Amino acid sequence: ELRAFKRSHASEDIAWILDIAGEMFTLAGKHLLLRKISEEGIGPINYTTWKHDNIFSSNQLAFFNTGRMASYLVLEREFKRIKPYTDIALKDSIDNLEIMLLPDGSTYEGPGYFGSFVGRNCISIKQYAKARKCNYLKLLPKSLKKTSNYAITISSTTKDDHLAICDSDSNDIGFDTILLLASLFPESYWVNMMYKKYNKMGKVIDNPFELMAFNLIKKRDDKFPSFIYLPEVGYIASHRMIENHIVKIFIMGNKSGAEHCHEDKGSFILEFAGDSFATDIGIGSYKDALHKIYKHVQRHNMLVPIDDNQRAHPDNPLNYDVKPKGRGNEKTFYAQINATPGWNNYYNKWIRTWKSSSPDVLTIIDEYSLKKGEAVQFLWQTLLPCEINNNKVIITGKKGRVIIDIPKDCTVSINQLPMQNNKSQNRIAIRKNSKSTKLYINIKLEIIK
Repeated sequence: ELRAFKRSHASEDIAWILDIAGEMFTLAGKHLLLRKISEEGIGPINYTTWKHDNIFSSNQLAFFNTGRMASYLVLEREFKRIKPYTDIALKDSIDNLEIMLLPDGSTYEGPGYFGSFVGRNCISIKQYAKARKCNYLKLLPKSLKKTSNYAITISSTTKDDHLAICDSDSNDIGFDTILLLASLFPESYWVNMMYKKYNKMGKVIDNPFELMAFNLIKKRDDKFPSFIYLPEVGYIASHRMIENHIVKIFIMGNKSGAEHCHEDKGSFILEFAGDSFATDIGIGSYKDALHKIYKHVQRHNMLVPIDDNQRAHPDNPLNYDVKPKGRGNEKTFYAQINATPGWNNYYNKWIRTWKSSSPDVLTIIDEYSLKKGEAVQFLWQTLLPCEINNNKVIITGKKGRVIIDIPKDCTVSINQLPMQNNKSQNRIAIRKNSKSTKLYINIKLEIIK
């Protein structure tokens, strides 16, 4: 029902024009616009909302409801019987937030869509509160207050705003949404993320209302917690230090049925000394067909069976909870995930374990048994330069390097893969010819002096 997007955007624009400059129209012109947004705007949006319950479990309701809410608020000034319908639109926005925000404050569609449904729903709720002269904060669901841990987990220690996981890129959450969350929760990590984005913007805020809100928020200098787990969505993040450089390990899990996700359950991201060494490239533009390939398991940091006849892959969407368990502190980190579900045609078993006795060393253990095929590839994706040297792969960043030891019974190759906008990425592929075994990959992190 893509038409509801355009109906909503057009209705919202017309509602704003009527709100700001309605007196500039003749009475006939004004009522023509009111009739148009009633019949050709709200009508189709309502039909879509009534017909598809699943839009309440995705970001789409938030997009549809902004035009619907703005139109109702303008219409109810003229027609008093509209008000109950405005109340329904409010309840729909709150329902969407309560469904999409999981009890631990996380969500499963990725940071980009988190920004969309939170930001747009909050706009609708705020407009309602202003029109009805009620307390905006009291209308917001309690789960919104728990999103600070989500912000920490997805935050990037590089120049990027956040990790490019699921159908997201690394800067997809708009400044307006981050500012909103920082304003609502000034003790949360959203404040840190807001100042990071503010500095990237060149310390310029054009919107006077945003500038006013920004000036009321005190800067924070929170450190990342050493270990954080979001059990509902199945994300783990570890933050430790090598001297004054942060090492971040992020592990991707899955909530059953999650949409806008990739074939990456059991994948990981490794950031160190301001660079991303093991990377998720995100989604890019939906207009470019490469975005579909970005979702593939072959573009993530995974253990992939080799099938000469077709592309090996798990189910996506994945209708199983696949969630890691782990523990960690300022020195050590451990996590494990049973990533077998969804690989019905390929794995009898695939269990991945991460062990790190100190921030500068990491071992990844893949215990697997194949249903199909005779070999696997341990795949590592990076945008950084890398080379093979004496049975090691060396990845070099600005201030650090990562050294991957190649097991003696494995072969290794580095391939350049195409990306959107004529760019490319490096994929390190370590091949193990065995139908069933444990594969140990030892990794060393070093600071470049």
